[in-house]
Formats: sequence, structure tokens, C-alpha cells
Amino acid sequence: MERFTQAIEKSIESENWYAALTLALTMPDICGQISYPDLRGSSNSKKRYIKWFDRYMLHHYESPFHGEGFIFMSGGDCYALRCALLHEGRDDITSQKARREVLSKITFSTTGSHRAMIEDLLILNLQEFCLEICQGVKSWYEDYKDSPDVQDAIKELLTIHTQEFSPSYGIFIK
Repeated sequence: MERFTQAIEKSIESENWYAALTLALTMPDICGQISYPDLRGSSNSKKRYIKWFDRYMLHHYESPFHGEGFIFMSGGDCYALRCALLHEGRDDITSQKARREVLSKITFSTTGSHRAMIEDLLILNLQEFCLEICQGVKSWYEDYKDSPDVQDAIKELLTIHTQEFSPSYGIFIK
């Protein structure tokens, strides 16, 4: 999982904002697919995503200062954002079938406030949001590091080869 979190972190360092955000928004999908085998299959993508977000991210988006149980952004909102960005290149989540729960739009900035809410608009600092996702992935990994099934699934994830390698016995790619 480190290769994915490092890619997000490097994208932030190089100010490749869209790459950082896109990968960050896919991480709950990847982790959820691995850790919730009972929810595998495309029809359960939303359920997996929300379950993972609520376990590893929701604490960042709850606010006791706004009243008991106040949530800035729910797992459903983040999933709607993921769908809006990945399928439409947008941040307006009002038209998503995934259905928003708290918000209608999430706007990102690389300067200024993080988690500032104006009515049903949430302003997030892109770097902070992406790093929160990375921390969630690292926490998730700690929870599952001793699971052979999870470790086997992680080994099956995409690897981009940047050096010479052998994809199978007797074949060598330079």
C-alpha cells in the first residue's frame, strides 16, 4: 500500500494536484475491496467505500463544536465526490446517483482553510485531505498487516515496473 500513499505524497510535493486527489479518492475503494470480501462486486462498491470511510476517515469530519453528531462530510458524500470526479471531472455532487448526505459541493484549495463549511458547501485544503486519506490507509494497513488474505490481495495490486523485470520464467524485460 505504501506505493500508493507515496504516489499521493509525491504528487502533493510536485503540486500535481489532480493526480493526488484522484488517487486519494480511489484509496477507500482499493482498501474496501480488500478488507470487506463479503462486499465484493461492483454492486457493493458504494457500501464498501462508505464502510471504509466511516471507519478510517469520519473522525476527521465530525465536529463536537457544532453539536452532537454533526458531520461535515459523510462517507456517502465522499463517495459521491469520488463518482463526480472520476466519471465527470466535477466537484458538484448534487446530480450523483450515489446521493449526497450532507453536502452539495466540495471545493478544494491549496491555500487557506481546511474543513470550512458554508451552508452545504465544504471547502477542503487539498493537501490536508489527501494526507488524511494516506493516514487512513496507513491505519487500515496496521489493522490488517497480519492477515494473510489481505497481504495476498495487496500483492495482486497494480505494480508499475520502473526497472528491468521478469514477468514470467524465461522472459526478461529491459
